[in-house]
Amino acid sequence: ADKHKIKWQPEILQAGGTDTAGIQRMGKTGSIAGAISIPTRHLHQVIEMADKSDISSCIDLLTICLKEIDKHSWTF
Repeated sequence: ADKHKIKWQPEILQAGGTDTAGIQRMGKTGSIAGAISIPTRHLHQVIEMADKSDISSCIDLLTICLKEIDKHSWTF
């Protein structure tokens, strides 16, 4: 995100989580997993909302990640 000047903010989950943890632990060796989240208010309610610029930034970040995925060193 920084390299391509895409606005982002860290997310600290105090409770709950995403499906990435299950994917990381799946099978005998697990898998590399991550998540790109869109900040929302009133999560899982009928009045849930998100800022259009946050949605746009997430789309931009995901697009760049997919275009450059083969340039990253995935060694552990």
